[in-house]
Amino acid sequence: LLGIQLSEKQLEQFYDYFQFLVEKNKVMNLTAITEEDAVITKHFCDSLCLVKGFSDIEKTVSLIDVGTGAGFPGMVLAIFNENIRFTLMDSIGKKTKFLQMVKDELGLENVEIVTSRAEDFISDEKRESYDLGLCRGVSKLSTILEYIIPFLKEEGIFLSQKMEGTGEEAEAENALTILKSEIVEIFNFNLPFSKDSRVVIEIRKKEKT
Repeated sequence: LLGIQLSEKQLEQFYDYFQFLVEKNKVMNLTAITEEDAVITKHFCDSLCLVKGFSDIEKTVSLIDVGTGAGFPGMVLAIFNENIRFTLMDSIGKKTKFLQMVKDELGLENVEIVTSRAEDFISDEKRESYDLGLCRGVSKLSTILEYIIPFLKEEGIFLSQKMEGTGEEAEAENALTILKSEIVEIFNFNLPFSKDSRVVIEIRKKEKT
């Protein structure tokens, strides 16, 4: 679908993930998107677009997904990249409880689930310890930068996913300067089938913060 090859095992894991999401959503209210085609397009394909567009993911050893919700994009990418160590973090307990169930159900050994806010989770041990940071959300870029960049190693990459262009890059210039980071490229995608627009901002951390 995206020019990405999935193994039989991965296809089975994605189907089980979908079934689990729909079933648990009845009592947990995890997502407003539950139709199979919509979940495949707006959650799974949206997450896998990162694999298609960014070669740095293939060179990544450790990754943190802040505000992962029901596991998008982090859990999807963990299924696809079993050699990468994923930390999936969310402050809402019911969502991390769901993710732990998914991890156990799918037998994913490369995933760590954390119930915390970013500012509480970061410590000397976690600071500047990840190769790649992800965040798919509605918060302003300048705010997200403050949460993500301290987790990244020097030359680490942050991929900020947006549903559409908002011009936030200009507003974030001051935060980028303070956090010693720079925008490398801005990618525009259209999802399969729905053709919904997506924007991903690639940001590189140049020095320690």
